[in-house]
Amino acid sequence: MNIYISNACVFLVPPVKILLMPERHMITVAFTIGLTILDMKKHFSSELRVPSDIIQITLDGKTQKILESTLMDIGVQPHGMVQIEMSSLDPENYPMRPVKPQQEYNMPDVITVRVQTDTDSYQDVVVEIERTTRGKAFLGGYRHNVTKAEYHHAAVQTMPKKRPDKVLSGFTKDTVELKNQDQQCSKNASTQMTKIGCYVSNMEDKLITPGTYITAGEYHSKRLRAVITLQSHVRRWLARCFTDSLRQAKEQHLAWLENEKRRKKKEKEQQIRDEYHRRMNPESKADFDLLYNALKSE
Repeated sequence: MNIYISNACVFLVPPVKILLMPERHMITVAFTIGLTILDMKKHFSSELRVPSDIIQITLDGKTQKILESTLMDIGVQPHGMVQIEMSSLDPENYPMRPVKPQQEYNMPDVITVRVQTDTDSYQDVVVEIERTTRGKAFLGGYRHNVTKAEYHHAAVQTMPKKRPDKVLSGFTKDTVELKNQDQQCSKNASTQMTKIGCYVSNMEDKLITPGTYITAGEYHSKRLRAVITLQSHVRRWLARCFTDSLRQAKEQHLAWLENEKRRKKKEKEQQIRDEYHRRMNPESKADFDLLYNALKSE
C-alpha cells in the first residue's frame, strides 16, 4: 500500500494497475481516490509523451468519458485494487509504450530553504539532512466515516527540543537535616482519678459491656435472609395485583355479556312489535308482502 502526504496528514491510496493496450504492458501507480480522470490523463500524457486527448481510459469494458469523475466515483475503494486499460486513439503516431523506471534518487546532505521572515523579506537557511536508520513511529490517526479513508498523524525527523536543566536540585536521603522541636497543643485536657485525699463520685458512671461478636459470614447471611424476606413479600404483592387485575377483567367481561344479552332481548322484542305493527297497519309493498307471507304460512 502506498501513501500520499498532504498538509501533515497521510492518506492511504489504492494501487492502480494500468494495462497499456495493445501490447498489454502492466504498470502499477498509486493515486489518491480523489484524483479525476482528467488529472490521470495529464499525468500519463507527461509520462508517456502522448497528448491527453489521444489517451482513452477503459474500466470493466466501459470507456470513461466524464473527465470530472474521480476514482471514488467509478467505484475504487480506499483499500482495494483496480485495473484500468489505457489505449491510444492514434496508435500509429502515438503508440502506448511502457514507462521506463526512474533512476534511484539520492537525497543531498545539505539543502537550502528560503524562509519568509517578514512581509517582504526572505532568508535562506541551510538545512542538514540526517539519514536516520530508525523507522517512523506510528502516532495513530482516524478514519473517515463516509469514504473509510484512514488518515495517520505524520512523523518528522526534527528532534524534540531538550528540556532545560532544573535550577533547584531535588532532596535526597543524604541531604536531609534532622532536628527536634517542641510543640504545644492548642487545647489542654486532663483526667482526675480517685486517690487518697480526693473523692470522685461514680453515681453517673455507666457500665458498658461488649455485645455478641458477629462474623462476616453471619452478617452476610443475615442480610441474605432479609433480602429473601423482602423479595417474598414483593412477589406476593405482585401476584396479588395480577390476580386482582384478572378478577376485574373477568367481572367486566361478565357484565358485558349480561348487557349484550339484555340488549339482544330488547332488540328481539322490538323487532316482533315492529313486525306486528306492519302486519296490522300495512303501508308499503314490503308490508303487504309480509302480511301475504304470514297468511300463506298459516
